[in-house]
Amino acid sequence: MKKLILIALFFIAISANAQEFYWTYYNFTVEPQNEAAVLKLVEDYFTEHKQDGVTVRFFENHFNDSDNNYTHSIGFSGSLEAMGAQYSGEQNDTWDLFLTRVNSLIKSSFSSTLGQGIATYGATEASAVWPIQHYLYIKVSDNDAFQAAREKYFSKFKSDVRLTVLGSVNSGRSPHGETHMVIQGYKDFKSAMAGIDALLTPDQVEARRKAWKEFGETNGGVEVVRNGTRILLGKW
Repeated sequence: MKKLILIALFFIAISANAQEFYWTYYNFTVEPQNEAAVLKLVEDYFTEHKQDGVTVRFFENHFNDSDNNYTHSIGFSGSLEAMGAQYSGEQNDTWDLFLTRVNSLIKSSFSSTLGQGIATYGATEASAVWPIQHYLYIKVSDNDAFQAAREKYFSKFKSDVRLTVLGSVNSGRSPHGETHMVIQGYKDFKSAMAGIDALLTPDQVEARRKAWKEFGETNGGVEVVRNGTRILLGKW
């Protein structure tokens, strides 16, 4: 696989089905001595040349299993119109130079995925930052049952101490067949390590556990394919 992982930006097709937002992720490995240089290149480029309406995030893949051991990922998210413009195929010398420089510092590419946002739950104030994020790739057996159970769970239990984002995985699935991606965002490592129950009152813990038990009994079958924890290094 070519090192030039970011060149895929020009060749991914955008689905026409309307959703809350669209996202793409590119996962790759950088040697430790090159990490700061890659971050600086990404920061400099997207600070000046980001597509309007698209949010760019750069992560370190901090906790992971041996089959999921890429070091970094870059993600793009936005509306269908904004993401369509991002992937319009237009190139220029500045972009080509950026790719060349990043290419020289990337050891290897790992994977890339395309998906659609379904829902966001929790504290959503614009100023909130969720730098520590648990990610889960799940395989849903019965999507209708899953969606109904999900809505019921979050209608009964609402959290203002964690952000939860659910999206469908539409392209780039692994052989494990994951169908959805779940992001659980925390404000710091202490909160992430403690878990959500440690951040709730006793009454909230009881309500959450009761709602979660019901979700597990009615979701139609959900398998966790892979999970890990990533750290947000930059957002533009």
